[in-house]
Amino acid sequence: MKTFPGHLKRLEEQGRYRSLSSEVRGVDLTSNDYLGLAGGDYLRESARRFFEEGGAVGSGASRLLRGHHEAHLELEAFAADYFGAERALFFASGFQANIALFQALPARGDVIVFDELVHASARQGIQASAAKHIKARHNDTQDFEDALKRAKELVSSGGQIWIAVESVYSMDGDFAPLESLYALAVAYDAVLIVDEAHGVGVCGPRGKGVSEVLVQAHGYERLITLHTCGKAIGVAGGLVCGSADVIEYLINTARGFIYSTAPMPVQAHLVQKSLEFIGSEEGRQRRQSLASVCDCVKLKLGGEGSHIVPIILGADEVALRTAAALQAAGYDIRAVRPPTVPEGTARLRLSLSANLTQAQMEQFVRDYNLLIP
Repeated sequence: MKTFPGHLKRLEEQGRYRSLSSEVRGVDLTSNDYLGLAGGDYLRESARRFFEEGGAVGSGASRLLRGHHEAHLELEAFAADYFGAERALFFASGFQANIALFQALPARGDVIVFDELVHASARQGIQASAAKHIKARHNDTQDFEDALKRAKELVSSGGQIWIAVESVYSMDGDFAPLESLYALAVAYDAVLIVDEAHGVGVCGPRGKGVSEVLVQAHGYERLITLHTCGKAIGVAGGLVCGSADVIEYLINTARGFIYSTAPMPVQAHLVQKSLEFIGSEEGRQRRQSLASVCDCVKLKLGGEGSHIVPIILGADEVALRTAAALQAAGYDIRAVRPPTVPEGTARLRLSLSANLTQAQMEQFVRDYNLLIP
């Protein structure tokens, strides 16, 4: 215990001390509520009706005991059909789902090839796995292929190679080259695992994620997708989609599923209602509004044209100082520092949503430019 104060003091001196605050002020440029569903009337009214019809708040147990409710079953059936998979499995959070997925599926004798910028939850699951793992340079298909060649030499007879990526990277806002990575999965007899945390609801022809086109073309034979439900979907949880065998295996072996209290039934119900909304005409209009804002920001600030725009400032103290100035000017934007991002790349993470207008973003750019020496 005596080491904690010293460690905390060092974090403070480095400009990396973090604290919680319930105070939320200014134009929202920091949340992941990309479609504006989290605080909206649609989900609030859906929850009210659910409880009026006798829906449960708590699940009461793990899914394999007494915690398996009709709302879970209905969501998983809906999600499997919605994402074009044989089966789906619902977890309490995307973080939990990622850890459970990588801890359970890759086994001793297997090899995981993962993008160096893949989310911390996937990294933690990979570290907990019995499989060997190889890091590939971010979005570098040649380096992925080189890593897969090494994986071929390391994988045991009868073993499996896995490729782990995100569809949209949470701190850089760039897109994974999924078609190329899928082709590599076919060439090297691997399975591609795509974390759609920041893609679902926003990307794809119908908002099903960057992998939507891939699923239409190839199905889930060499594919597993994870759809986090706390960002564009506006609720909480994580849906793993894949073949029936993959889901059955997770139900029987994933500790994060077996030994965890099931998500609240109302949570599962609201995720389903949100997916219904995303697939509707109104959902398409929300995505179109968001796309217009993204185009405006790309024109002014650059970036990949996605709903996540990094403004890289380098030094931690510069990022903190700039964020504080913008907060004082009426924007809720935060500094992101190592270890969340690589050393020397402290930044502002501009998170765009359908609630924003082009006029607001043009004013933000003007205010930001006033801060640049």
